Amino acid sequence: MSNLRCQNLCKSFYIDKEEIEVLKNISLNINSKDLIAISGESGAGKSTLLHLLASLDKHTSGEIYFNDENIQSFSPSKISALRLNNYGFVYQFHHLLEDLSVFENILLPAQISNTNNNYLNDANLIINEIGLSNRINHLPWKLSGGEKQRVAIARALINKPDFIFLDEPTGNLDEKNSNSIQDLLLNLSRDHGIALVAATHDNKFMKNFSKIYKLENKLLVEI
Repeated sequence: MSNLRCQNLCKSFYIDKEEIEVLKNISLNINSKDLIAISGESGAGKSTLLHLLASLDKHTSGEIYFNDENIQSFSPSKISALRLNNYGFVYQFHHLLEDLSVFENILLPAQISNTNNNYLNDANLIINEIGLSNRINHLPWKLSGGEKQRVAIARALINKPDFIFLDEPTGNLDEKNSNSIQDLLLNLSRDHGIALVAATHDNKFMKNFSKIYKLENKLLVEI
């Protein structure tokens, strides 16, 4: 079982030499299979916190540990490997490469990682799970918004991550597609034993999570 935790995490930005504190003394513990929802007003720092936890950005102070190893001791190549092999990402916008097919978009992280010799078979299994086997050779512009997000989810799954970070994953979808994507994410988490860490405004989605937090006034509070 993998573990990701942070202690007293702080993040500040500097604008014209003025320090703008965004996050203050954030502590959070996440295990495999956990369902963690992070709510808060727009601009509260939800996306920033996800980026810090996923090693996409550097914190100002505090510690982040992956399996009890302080990631500040990791080399850049080890950080890259951690992001590629242990973390998956799904954003509000799918960020698919428009000149690659559905299958090629899903395969991309596995080809970069080059650690899974069975990735072609894994990709086919995932495509069946997300219900897009009839769209395998389509380019993204031929897909609906919900289908594009399903491809993004499959891409996040291909390297069998321990944690998937979700940044408003249904924020750009209508209610029907939103409900479908939410059900898919929860089922995949259960079936694959993957932790979900979601920044979301969707109260209905949050009700499915085992722990719900709110970011307010730079602090993270369990609710």
